[in-house]
Amino acid sequence: MNLREDLLYIFQQSRALLWVLVLVIIPLLYLLSGFYSVGAEERGIVLRFGKIVREHVMPGMHYHLPWPIDSVQTIPATTLRSMEIDFSQDAPLALQPELTTGDEDLVDVSILVQYNIQDPGLYLASSQQTEVLLRQIAHAQTLYYISANAIDQLLTTGRTRFQNQLKTGIQATAVKWQLGIRITSVQIRRLEPPASIKKAFDNVARARSEKQKQIQESMGEKNTRLAQARSNANRIRQDASAFSTEVLERAHGDQEHFLATWQAYRQAPELTGLRLYLEKIESILDASEMTVVNPN
Repeated sequence: MNLREDLLYIFQQSRALLWVLVLVIIPLLYLLSGFYSVGAEERGIVLRFGKIVREHVMPGMHYHLPWPIDSVQTIPATTLRSMEIDFSQDAPLALQPELTTGDEDLVDVSILVQYNIQDPGLYLASSQQTEVLLRQIAHAQTLYYISANAIDQLLTTGRTRFQNQLKTGIQATAVKWQLGIRITSVQIRRLEPPASIKKAFDNVARARSEKQKQIQESMGEKNTRLAQARSNANRIRQDASAFSTEVLERAHGDQEHFLATWQAYRQAPELTGLRLYLEKIESILDASEMTVVNPN
């Protein structure tokens, strides 16, 4: 028996097994290929002939129609992603790397955008380069905000408001363009004058600080002198009031003494006149000095 006859014999003997394999096992394996799993930090998207039919499949085991009818893509939706935008490095060679502020100064800016995928279906269907679009949105929002504010405000009190408004603006544009992402935070990594003019800005900041220091010292000296002047004025006012009260009381006493003397003089003119004369002589003698000399 040759090889051809051997193979024909084996095929005839295994015909039933082959039919079972073709009609049962292969279709069963094909159907079982539709099972898939989604990780704990992932979300699944089911596509049927390239069209999304399920866009937010939760973690766990799931089933879809086998290929080529359905296909599955998984996206790490809950993972926090970061995108750093450094304008000094991203700027083309033909353009200046610094940004121009609202008062026509230059500033060097670098920001960090953190986000995650909020809607996997939109994230997958909106664009094949969603992160490129997000970078362009962040560029545009940063340019708009920097050009609308003065450099002093950006470098001092406006940093926190810059971060908040930048986050709000990027999120609003991402929602408008249906990117399916959520901005969690925007952090300023670098916001300072360029290195070429940083020394001049430092001198200006130092002069501004010295100016504020001198103003504070002058205001403190002014307040000290005003407090001292108020204290002196109150003391003079109190002394004048006490002197006025003393003069008035002495005048009232002299008045009452004069009226009493007048009444006594009307009742006994001679006696009162003699008393007044003697009192006057006594007051004169008390104030004078007397020297007694022996005539010998």
